[in-house]
Order: sequence, then C-alpha cells, then structure tokens
Amino acid sequence: MKIILLIQLIWAVFSYFLPLRFTYYLQILVSFVNLVISWFLIDNVIQNSQIFELNNLFFLDALNGVLLLVITGLSFLTSIYSIGYMKKEIEHGLPEKKVHEFYFWMNAFIFAMLLVSLSNNFGILWIAIEGTTLATALLISFYRNREAVEAGWKYIILCSVGIALALFGIIILYFSVSGKLGYELDALNWTEIVNIAGSINPFLLKLAFIFVLVGFGTKMGLAPLHFWLPDAHSQAPTPISALMSGVLLNCAFYSIIRVEAILNKAGVGDFGAQLLVIFGIFTVFVASLFIIKQIDYKRLLAYSTMEHMGIIAFAFGINTKLAIFAGIFHLLNHAFVKGLMFFSVGSVLTNFHTKNFFEIKGLFKTLPITAGLMLLGVLAITGTPPFNIFASEFLVFMSAFKEGYIWQAIILIALLILIFGGFVYHFSQMLMGKPNKERKPESPWMIIPMLILIVICVVLTFYIPEKINILFKNIDQIVR
Repeated sequence: MKIILLIQLIWAVFSYFLPLRFTYYLQILVSFVNLVISWFLIDNVIQNSQIFELNNLFFLDALNGVLLLVITGLSFLTSIYSIGYMKKEIEHGLPEKKVHEFYFWMNAFIFAMLLVSLSNNFGILWIAIEGTTLATALLISFYRNREAVEAGWKYIILCSVGIALALFGIIILYFSVSGKLGYELDALNWTEIVNIAGSINPFLLKLAFIFVLVGFGTKMGLAPLHFWLPDAHSQAPTPISALMSGVLLNCAFYSIIRVEAILNKAGVGDFGAQLLVIFGIFTVFVASLFIIKQIDYKRLLAYSTMEHMGIIAFAFGINTKLAIFAGIFHLLNHAFVKGLMFFSVGSVLTNFHTKNFFEIKGLFKTLPITAGLMLLGVLAITGTPPFNIFASEFLVFMSAFKEGYIWQAIILIALLILIFGGFVYHFSQMLMGKPNKERKPESPWMIIPMLILIVICVVLTFYIPEKINILFKNIDQIVR
C-alpha cells in the first residue's frame, strides 16, 4: 500500500518540472502502474480479508478495496483524456506553465484520495480529506476568471466548515473510546474502534455520527449542504470534474460509512440508517428540481451527481445485505458513467467554448463520435437498460420494496422519471437540429477513454468480474 502512495507523491512533484511531452505519457504510465498495483492488492485482500502496513495506520479490506479500484481506474482513464483536453486548451491560448500546474495539483489530489482510501486511522483520514479540499480548490479556480475564483472560495468556505464539523465528530468518537483504548494514536484506528463498538456509549456514538454525517455530507454534496457543488463542477477543468464527481464524493461517503459501520456493530445502526434514508431522498428531490431548469450542462451533471449520491445514501440507509450490495454497485457504476458524461461534455466545451445547451446545435454532425457516446451516456446515467446504472438502481428499489420502504421508493422512482425527462430534453437541444458550427476534429486521446467507459458500462450490467463480486459480497460483513 505504501508503494502506491509513494509513487503518486513522487510523481506529483516530478510532473511539475518535466517537459510536457514527457509528462503527458508518464502520467498514463504512472496511473497504469497504480491500477495494476491496486489489482494485486485486491488479490491479497481476497485471500486475507484485511492487510495492514505501517503499524496498522494503513489497511485494506473489501470496502476500501472497491474505492481504491475506482480511484486508480478513473485516474488512469483521466490521464489519457487529459492529453487531448490540455492540447486543445494550449491551442486556444492556455500557457504551458498552467498545464504544469494542472498536472501537479491533479496528482496531489489523486494522492490525497488514495490516502483517504487506505487510512485506518480517522485522524489521517481527516487530514487526507482536508488535503483534497486544498488541492481541488486550486483546480476549481484554475482558469482564474471571476466565476472560477468565486467558485473556489465558495468551495473552500463551505467544505472547510463541513470538515470542521466532521473533526468535531471524530473528537467525540475518540473521547468515547479513549477510556477503553487509551490515549494513543491507535485509539483512532477504525479496526480498533469497531472491535469494542458494543461497549461505546450509544449517545456519544450517535452524536459523533451526526457531526460526521453533516461534515462529510457537505463534501459528499448531500442537500441542503450542496451549494458549492454545481459551481465547482462548472468551473473546474473537465478532467477534474470527472474525478470530483466519480471519486472525491465517494471518498467522503466512504468516511461516513466507516462510522455507520461502528453504529451497526454497537447495535444502534437504525439511527444512522434512518438519517441516510432521509438525506438520500431529500438530496434526490433537490437535484431533480435544479436539473429540470438547468441551461449549463456541467452544472446539470453536478446536480446529477447529487442525485446518485442520494441514491447511494438511500441504499445504505436500508442497511440490508442486498441494499448494501446495490449501494456499492451503484457507487462503482456512477463513477464510470459520470466519467463518460464529463468526458463527452468536455469534448464539446473545448470545441465550442460555451456551457449553454441552447447555444449548441447539431452535435451529431459537428462531433459525431462524441455525440453518439454522449447519447449513450445520457441513457446510461438516467438508468435506461441495458446499462449498468439500471442494474444497480433496480437492486436498490428491489431491496427497498422488500424491506417495506414502499412510499420512499415510489417517491424516488417518480423523481428519477422527472430527471430522465430533464436529461432527454436538455441534451436533445445539443444533439439534434441544424448545426451552427462546421464539423470539428475529435481528439483520439479524448475518444478512447469514452469508448472504454461505455464498454465498461454495458459489461457491468451483465457481468461483474469475480474479484469485484467477492469484494461486494464481503462488504456486508464489514458494514453490518
């Protein structure tokens, strides 16, 4: 585990100084090496359930194993996509120095997310989450125009407040266990806390969860704590938007689920589960209202991210074996489908330099490959068969009806139908009609990751690789 962190940290520094002609391709190599290492680590987890390093400060099990695969997988595809994206930005006047800055902060961002996923210690996890805030704030304000700087400041302020609340929750958790585990650093290790969960004061545990949920929920984009999210996604470079939507928000939710697992082991899991159900439904409701009236396609995708975070929270709130399987499956599916969507709109943005749906017409004639992949992405992200999000949403609703969450599930289905209509209406504005621009060249570096992602989205509907399926099935034992 430490090798993957070390590689990423060293590369973050080197990527700032190397000539771009080397940085472009070494970025792909480093990302691929990290993906291969994570795959071998998963093999080890399947054989041993848990693996530890550095005096148990870092560990890997089935839950963070899935998160590790999402981080390294999407980072690898983003490294390919970024070549085409940044070359187009340079053609339109972006200084090469800014591209070096982009790669440095992107790699620092990936390093912080890897640190979140591998941390056993809540203190290190909190520092890593704060690290993602600092790195992404500079990436959100990357273009240094008024809107980007404003979005960066809003992100720092709101997420810092959230992180402070999460820290308070971690302090309460530490206080509740320190009498039994001592006042050493190990008392913040998740594996130590979960072993004595049954002897923790239930009131303090519930109080800690509230602060953690509100704090990390801000970072996750749960309503009504989501105000930074649409601005951040709209202003950040598109490769970063894909990583934020597909990975960063999952890291925040992962942190919440670790505390929810302690509640479950302590016998008070229903308290946390009900909060997740409430926040999940409310988040989907708020997202649906904004999706309908959006004219900025990147902001629309940001609200779509909120929608899917709400569905994942709802699934984990049901808190059964099937629901947890469905929730983690949906987490994986959403990461890859949202990567596809951001990559496709990024191709549009670099060619048309507008984010307004109504200023772009006839994409099937101006960017035919991107348009075709975008259409498939729209169908996938709205849960249309035969794409993977349909499969995971079907399992979520199956578990909801089975456990008696009937009216909650009906509300969610109605909202998803509304969101489907909003997506079809908005994206049809760009895809159809008479083109208002001549045909544009499409970068292979931007097309290849989209093709890979659409294949993944179809395959995952019908087949989950054996190793990933084993991880999914083992997560229930960890969370409950």
